[in-house]
Amino acid sequence: MLLYLAGHTRPDIAYAVNCCARYMFNPRLSHEQALKRIGRYLKATRDKGLILNPSGKLKVDAYPDADFAGLYGYESNSDPACAKSRTGFLITVSDCPMVWVSKLQTETALSAMEAEVNALAHCCRELFPVIDIVSEIGKTVGLETDNMSTMHVSIHEDNAGALVLAETLPPQFTPRSKYYAIKTVWFREEIHKRGVKLLKIETVEQLGDIFTK
Repeated sequence: MLLYLAGHTRPDIAYAVNCCARYMFNPRLSHEQALKRIGRYLKATRDKGLILNPSGKLKVDAYPDADFAGLYGYESNSDPACAKSRTGFLITVSDCPMVWVSKLQTETALSAMEAEVNALAHCCRELFPVIDIVSEIGKTVGLETDNMSTMHVSIHEDNAGALVLAETLPPQFTPRSKYYAIKTVWFREEIHKRGVKLLKIETVEQLGDIFTK
């Protein structure tokens, strides 16, 4: 039930529910207490919910973010998962939230930039199909969505290094990203092919931040 709520109507509990879901096959007392705390929060905010108030402009925005090794020092150091970074992002269509994700990255990032690039890559895997769906729906209702002046697509990134790498056309790469640049080629090519804008955003304005901590 909590996974359904976190994935469909309550993005504010996505991070907490994902943390608890990691231990569903071997729960402890601390996890039971965490679930009860989430339940109390939901009960106290049962009159809250998503407000879908679309803007007049057809646009798709993505807000990818990452928490570099955020659990290190808080969990057992013998558990490899505590050194993994967390991906979080939000995708909106006309300022209405459509897709949001909070999950641990499958590989261990060696720098904050690598963690942010991994989050950006994961976000792009969800973003590009959303762009295609919005474009198809737009055509059925008579909207011209092939022109980027009609449908604006933007990715809001708060990490300068990830922003520079994403704007660099393959096969070029930045010196610090040399060892993982190959796996970034596909989404960098798609960003340029689709005319997606990459915008720098302040951390305090990053909507994807609530899905990482």
